[in-house]
Amino acid sequence: MNTDIGQDTSQSDIPEGAKFRLGKSSIIGNVAFSPDGTRLAVAGDIGTWIYDTHSGEEVSLLAGHTEYVWSVAYAPDGETVATGSYEEIWLWDSETGHPKTTLKEHRDYVRSLAFSPDGSTLASGGADNIGILWDIATEQPKATLKGHLGSIRSIAYSPDGSTIASASSDEMGILWHAATGQSKTSLKGHTHVVNSVAFSPDGSTIVTGSSDGTVRLWDAFTARRKSTLTEHKFYIWSVTYSPDGSTIAIGGRDGAVRLVDALTGKVKNELKGHIGSVRSVAYSPNGDTIASGSEDHSVLLWDLAS
Repeated sequence: MNTDIGQDTSQSDIPEGAKFRLGKSSIIGNVAFSPDGTRLAVAGDIGTWIYDTHSGEEVSLLAGHTEYVWSVAYAPDGETVATGSYEEIWLWDSETGHPKTTLKEHRDYVRSLAFSPDGSTLASGGADNIGILWDIATEQPKATLKGHLGSIRSIAYSPDGSTIASASSDEMGILWHAATGQSKTSLKGHTHVVNSVAFSPDGSTIVTGSSDGTVRLWDAFTARRKSTLTEHKFYIWSVTYSPDGSTIAIGGRDGAVRLVDALTGKVKNELKGHIGSVRSVAYSPNGDTIASGSEDHSVLLWDLAS
């Protein structure tokens, strides 16, 4: 489904190191690559744009929500896209761009979405302070994650699917049993909103990014803090691991994407081209590309291969 509604993907101002600048709508939700890396989904104010990552062309617009789209996630098989908005989640056919079903249980914005590695469950985190585990086959909730005292800003599955991590405006993270939805332990130490959480590819480490300006690494099994990266004197909105686990990408209020060594915390590279806060960073599955979504109404695709 091709469309060019309201979009201007002018490539006249591409910064060095970037392949494309995409979009022309407010972007404060996340961006997500398809499992095969050929598509990029961008959550925005008028819907979710799907782009071809090789050409930078718009493929489709998933439009139907009546409120801002805060979150987007691809199912592991690539056949379904989940989008989260005010009080509802829509599941879409990724090939046709047509909606499949609507999931309603949240009582505020759905801020984060993550599919289990086997695709059987969708985890959602909301501004209503709860997480919900949805059975994809029955399209019904099967567990509710209760324990946060603030909005759940980010939610993630461990690579083996056994654990879920959530990050919240209550200044902490919580680890949950994925099978039951029961809490296991908390990640405490941040002094402001925890905006983002992600597991390392081997599942041994959890990274969190906070508005307190720190990135913290935690042992995924003991929940003990391994280290704190404190060189960043700005809000951190998004953190994620590279597919090989060697690098952590950090997006924050100063508009840059920093690539830091996952072991030492040393900055390897800085990707500069946004003029607004970077609200979301995502690696392509092969690790050759990073997508950064910004409040400057654009997404940049950065070429790491060269």
